[in-house]
Amino acid sequence: MEVATSAEHLWKILAEDYAKVGQWARAVQSSEPNTTVAPLKGATVGGRVCTASIGDVTETIRTFDVRNHILAYDAKAKAMPFFVRKLSGRWTLHELGNVTEVDLSFVADLMPPFGVLMGWAIRRQFSTAIDETLEDLKLFAETGKIHPDKATALAA
Repeated sequence: MEVATSAEHLWKILAEDYAKVGQWARAVQSSEPNTTVAPLKGATVGGRVCTASIGDVTETIRTFDVRNHILAYDAKAKAMPFFVRKLSGRWTLHELGNVTEVDLSFVADLMPPFGVLMGWAIRRQFSTAIDETLEDLKLFAETGKIHPDKATALAA
């Protein structure tokens, strides 16, 4: 996805304010720093703890590359099915003149044979959450506003 702002502005939202995702992403009801993990060099936090649409999620930052604008993390959800061995996400930013290309990849490592049997359902669930998060990021980064559904949820 392309966002009409600088990579530095997006990096501030995604990386420097990592623990504040609950302020703008619809899939996250609330978020706070994960104080059980030491921050990597340059990072303000070691991870975050979120209350999300899939339940409570604890994230640990694994890559914090300021120069190349790469942020990667591992995630563990309390409600994660037993056959999900690992969840990880990776944000990568590439500035292209007046816009920044944003790439969000998410990997769910599923235990065989459940990957074949349940992979399609999990892929669909995560695909929807990723698309929504990218849409929310674009709106927030370009306008400073949050999605109306997020505003309603925060007001409740």
